Amino acid sequence: MRRLLLASVAVFAATVLAVSVSLFAFPEISLAGDSPSQGTFTQGATAGPNEPSLVDGTGPSLSERNSTLSAASGGRPTGRDVVRVARWHIGTRYRPSPPGLCWAYHSEDCSCLTKQVFKKFGKRLRDDPIKQYWNYGKWVAKRNLRPGDLVFFKEAGWNRAITHVGIYSGRGNLVHASSYFNKVVESKMKYIHGYFGAKRIRLR
Repeated sequence: MRRLLLASVAVFAATVLAVSVSLFAFPEISLAGDSPSQGTFTQGATAGPNEPSLVDGTGPSLSERNSTLSAASGGRPTGRDVVRVARWHIGTRYRPSPPGLCWAYHSEDCSCLTKQVFKKFGKRLRDDPIKQYWNYGKWVAKRNLRPGDLVFFKEAGWNRAITHVGIYSGRGNLVHASSYFNKVVESKMKYIHGYFGAKRIRLR
């Protein structure tokens, strides 16, 4: 009986130790649930090239960027033109602003990216995801999302502040400056935790 009791205690201790190690070794998983979030809340997380949520992390060539600009500049712009311009920024390194500068194609965070993209269409957005949500555009239901819509997240919880914004690119994907990937990427929106709402900005 004593031997059985000692064995049970040993198994329990090993289980507690394993759980403790997993919590301290992988804190971003405990913050984000099934997978680390890709926005600004889980600072310092890293991802491999085969992370399943990544759709595109490689920026276009200069010639591709120039040809896309010509297509986007003809006639009245659409949400798909917004997505084309957003994709020019894919591959740009992620840097918070502030304290860093919001510098197109060199260093961008989530609201810097959206600010730079809409600047091409004559819209002056503040470099702040909270102010972008409350001060610009028309509210859009999640089921009615269209390419070019701004999508906002509260990754730290519903009762906390907005922490992330990106540009919906269609088919459940989002172009956004991600601290998780440490650059601007296009990825599956469902892997970003804390969906809060979306806004559609009228173009010209």
